[in-house]
Amino acid sequence: MSDGWRKFFTVILGIVFVLTFITFVLGVVVQRDLLSPDLYIEAFTENSAYERVYTEVFADPLVQEQFKQATGIQFDLLTEELYAQIVGILYIIVPPAELQAGAENFLGSLTGYLKGDVPELEENLNLGAALTPEVLADRVVTAGTAVASGAVDLATPIVETKTEALIEEDLVAYLNEFNEGRLIPIPPRLLRTTVSGITTAGAEQLTTLMLGPAAATASDDTKLQMEAALAADDLPTAISLAINERLTLLVASRIAAAEPQLAQTEALIGISGAAQAIGQTRDDVVAGLNTARGYVTMLRTILIVLAVILLVTILLIIWLNSDDLRGALRAAGWTLVAASGLVLLLWLIGGFVVRSALQTQLAATAVGPASLDVLFEDVFGSLVRGVWDSVWTTSLWFFLLGLLLLAFGYFSELASFLERLLAPVWEYKWWVLGGVIGVFVVLPLLYRAVTADARAAQAPCNGYAELCDRPINEVAFASSHNAMSITEYGWLWPMHDGTITEQLEYGVRALLIDTHYMDTPEAQAAGLARLPERLQAVAQKATDSFRPPAEEGVWLCHEFCALGYSPFAGAAEEVRVFLEENPREVLFIVIQDEVTPGDIEKVVTEAGLLPYIYTHPEGQPWPTMREMIDSGQRLIIMAENEGPPPQWYDNVWHVTEETPYTFVFPEQFSCEPNRGGTGQPFFLLNHWIQRGSPNRVDAAIVNDYDFLLARAQQCAAERGKIPNFVAVNFYSQGDLLEVVNTLNGVGGYEPAGQVAD
Repeated sequence: MSDGWRKFFTVILGIVFVLTFITFVLGVVVQRDLLSPDLYIEAFTENSAYERVYTEVFADPLVQEQFKQATGIQFDLLTEELYAQIVGILYIIVPPAELQAGAENFLGSLTGYLKGDVPELEENLNLGAALTPEVLADRVVTAGTAVASGAVDLATPIVETKTEALIEEDLVAYLNEFNEGRLIPIPPRLLRTTVSGITTAGAEQLTTLMLGPAAATASDDTKLQMEAALAADDLPTAISLAINERLTLLVASRIAAAEPQLAQTEALIGISGAAQAIGQTRDDVVAGLNTARGYVTMLRTILIVLAVILLVTILLIIWLNSDDLRGALRAAGWTLVAASGLVLLLWLIGGFVVRSALQTQLAATAVGPASLDVLFEDVFGSLVRGVWDSVWTTSLWFFLLGLLLLAFGYFSELASFLERLLAPVWEYKWWVLGGVIGVFVVLPLLYRAVTADARAAQAPCNGYAELCDRPINEVAFASSHNAMSITEYGWLWPMHDGTITEQLEYGVRALLIDTHYMDTPEAQAAGLARLPERLQAVAQKATDSFRPPAEEGVWLCHEFCALGYSPFAGAAEEVRVFLEENPREVLFIVIQDEVTPGDIEKVVTEAGLLPYIYTHPEGQPWPTMREMIDSGQRLIIMAENEGPPPQWYDNVWHVTEETPYTFVFPEQFSCEPNRGGTGQPFFLLNHWIQRGSPNRVDAAIVNDYDFLLARAQQCAAERGKIPNFVAVNFYSQGDLLEVVNTLNGVGGYEPAGQVAD
């Protein structure tokens, strides 16, 4: 073959290689990146998208109006309050964790359908029960009550002596505002109002008056809770309970009227919403997806064929130039450099063009606020960078291989070295050289073609990828003190609004609970005697109506069970279900145990929690979040009094230090050592106002971001480590999660309270 024809065919084969390589890389990007839900999950997580929906997007007045129109819900609770209150309500109606789970399930279903792994297309961003009328009503009421109870002037002092006399007309006039759906913070005067000395009969009458139209529907447990609060001179708690019942009555009727619109809402529908955003119809988008699905199912086979074509092409280039070793190396080298370099250049240009086109399309069709555009820009930027990383890693190897071949082709010393290396097999040098180059080309190509995406290492741990490689004793966790003391369970003086499941969904990751056996008559009598005299009458009323369960077992109680109880087995089951449904979450349970370790072990075993429990080898470093998640052992259970055995049931004070917890006023908070001494791997920050009747106003004040963060930072400085367990009452009041995120330096918050070694 003449030199001219050899060069001509070399160029043609080079062009074929370059075009095939570009097509191959595009196919790899589609299969390993664009069809991987982890690409999108990582982009959303990196930009704290689920939190920013509430802090930036839902706070926009335009979104407020769109939400009203989309759902058809016309009541004041969602449309006429301050933006901060609206964000607080939506945050509880559809918590970020639930929004994230719905989005990830939708992305997994969509990409699975395109790859042929899922037979039917799931069109909706399914948020489980979040938008059913019953659950929506319950969450709206809970959120509305929390907003009204917690929206206090943070400068309001927590006073020892209340000086204002009760004016019933003013109290009723305030509560009547809620009959119309208007959320109004508890007035300062009512916070200072005393009902000290109220009789049992007087508490019953005032409870009926405060409930108003809801008196006929409120449960006996709720009425008794209100009477107990009044007996404790805790009017704010009684007001919160009355607000809850009045809103329940209002919202139930409004939700029922809006149920047809709610059932048909497209506010959170994935395919239809996406079609609207890009100016297409739902049918057009589905047709496009089905067409793409047909090609995608053949993509892996196509990639393998392309890899073979690339191998054959590079071998032919070498064979055509077999008379000149250096010429063959230069031809193969330039082909690889040109192909990989052109891919990188085309991706830079293509990424810019696609991004610009999408921005133009969205600008032409969008009806959303600027905050949504900013969020889209950030997420799309992360997607572009994620795909660029894949393109770069795919192309870089071939670019470097091409440079290596060019070095051997242009530098005579290297060419001579290669000739000497091939001397023993000189007769077969072209087969050897072609085979080596082919292996170095085809094996990486085939690996990229047939292997799955490797982004699992970037998956979040407790919501944030930044936490994955930290030892668990260097991570802060939102914690609920006496987590079992729940309004919904009928506790006489509850410390939280929200079940165990709702606490976990909200973001609580450490549950502090008390376990007891059911009361004996002697235990009840002793418990009553320990109460302040003013509380004994209402507690006696609860005791008189108390019907203990017939079965034996372990119960969650505080002080004594007649004041409120629930089965430990039920809470353990809720924890197991949460762990099953959230495989990347690490949890703690700290038990103030008044029962034997054997009975704790029995409940834990029957609830199916044993496979999730981590056992720490004594004297060993604590595992990272990733190590716990990868092992599946993502639950640590510790006891205050007993343990071990069993081996996993460690005594909390063997590994944890804490602060005091009997603070009556905020200015009394300190960071002094308490149980557990000092120098332990974990640190418990006890942060609540101690009173017979815990109330939401106290929690709103001391759980405020600035106040809680300042104390956490102070204690971190004094004790030499960040608090691992930030334990509060009424976890949804204030800014517990934001403070924990700040301590961890995640979610857009800068690290705070870190202590240098």
